[in-house]
This record gives sequence, C-alpha cells and structure tokens, in this order.
Amino acid sequence: MKIAVDGPSASGKSTVAKLLSQRLGIPYLETGLLYRMFGYIAFKEKVKPEESLKLFEEDFRVVFDVGKTEVYWKGKNLAEELKGEEVGKYASLLGEIPAFRERMIEFFRRLVGDSQVVAEGRDVGTHIFPEAPLKFFITASAEERARRRYLELKSKGLEVSYEEILRVIQERDLRDAHRPVYPFKPAEDAHIIDTTNMSVEEVLETMLKILKEKKV
Repeated sequence: MKIAVDGPSASGKSTVAKLLSQRLGIPYLETGLLYRMFGYIAFKEKVKPEESLKLFEEDFRVVFDVGKTEVYWKGKNLAEELKGEEVGKYASLLGEIPAFRERMIEFFRRLVGDSQVVAEGRDVGTHIFPEAPLKFFITASAEERARRRYLELKSKGLEVSYEEILRVIQERDLRDAHRPVYPFKPAEDAHIIDTTNMSVEEVLETMLKILKEKKV
C-alpha cells in the first residue's frame, strides 16, 4: 500500500505523515528532505542549476523506515544542516528544473519499488506515485504556516523574523504554483485537509478515519 501526503511547507504534513507511518507500521519517506539535501550540496559545492544532474554522482545515502527518513552526504547525517529557510529556497529552485525533477521521480520510484510507504512531499500524489490508492493534501493559511515555522525556529534558539518567514513562504507558494513543468497543486483525487485550526491529533484522526472508510 502506498499513501501519498502532499502539501505546502509548514502545513504540518511531515508531522502527520510520520505519525501515520508509525500508526500503520509502514515506512515513511520524506521526499522533500532529498530536495533539501541536494539543495544543500549544490550550495556547498557551488553547483550551477544547469549542472544539477551532477548532484546524483555525489556520495549520498537515503535511509527510510517506520517514522523516519535520514539522508547522508559523505557519511554525515545532514539532519540539522537542512532545516534553514535558505536550504529550502535552493531546494525549490532545483525543483524548477524539469530534467532534475524527472530524475528525482525516477529515483524515488526505484528507491521504494513495490514496498509499502507513506510518502510525503509536494508532488507525491500527482507525479511520483499517481497510482497511490490513498492521497492526502495537507494545507493551512500562509499566515498560520509562517507562525508555526517561526515558533519552531525560535524554539531552536534561532533569531528569526515572522515577517521574513511569511514573505519566503508566500514567494515559494507563488513560484511553485506557476512552474511551467510540474506545477504544485493537489492531485484530483486527493483528500484536502485544511489544518489552520486543527491540532495534530485531529488531523491524524481525520486521516485514519478516511483510510478506514476507503478500506485501503
């Protein structure tokens, strides 16, 4: 069984997808983490956009299991390095390159194969696993997503600006929605859940209820 969980940044999709993976006991694949990993590598190695396919020649490794996805570059776990807004910006720019995105889709399909997975990202249900029998699109207002990201980063001791985070989120939403290839949008058969005024537990229970009703 493959379950697709898509949505914009800071919508809460990663949290609920991870919890859904744990509740169901099947692996969790955070596709955005790989885009962020390659964005980080591109930044560190000064790889130009037109040379982005070279990133697949780097020494990287992906581990996904129940409730977790980990990425390694040159043997180092990049968990902490990939959380900044700047890395997210680079990841989004890579996502605008058709050849790179197509290679990523191929990579994800080979990585998962016929295995069960809760795959989370921005185009899982539309392009990576369009055949997934159950698809969710987790969203929230830009203001609420900025508030969540602001609180998350502040809790880590980082000096951040709510206004700047909101601006970055709005810019990325606009850029991703108007990509000439692979524009960001919900799959036609996705269950859309607006989490603006919902707790994590409420979102998870809503997803489990839909899963039970669909008898997937």
